[in-house]
Amino acid sequence: MYEMIDELMDAIFKTEEFEKYNQAQCHLYHDQTVALLSRYQSLKEDYLKIKDYPGDIGQQSLKKELQQVQYEMSQNSFIQNYYQAYDQLNDLLEEVTCIVFKNISDDLQIERFQL
Repeated sequence: MYEMIDELMDAIFKTEEFEKYNQAQCHLYHDQTVALLSRYQSLKEDYLKIKDYPGDIGQQSLKKELQQVQYEMSQNSFIQNYYQAYDQLNDLLEEVTCIVFKNISDDLQIERFQL
């Protein structure tokens, strides 16, 4: 059984989807992209810390900054390529999961979780 799992993993690692995902992930380490993602993470953490406090103690300006960074991220080709590759890889993995776990149980939830 472990041999079959290893073979399946090797097959997934050789797919175009996995290769594109790896390349896109490597491109995220471009200096400007790292700075943009770090700025987003920092602003998001700051916003989450103060958003529940009563009164406006900078929430609005922080929210606007966060929206601006989100816009910049949406315009960043490295980030967009990453999300596209990520979605394609997830689609492939969902197909594999459905095939592997098909007919095991009617109660088993194998479709991708959607928020």
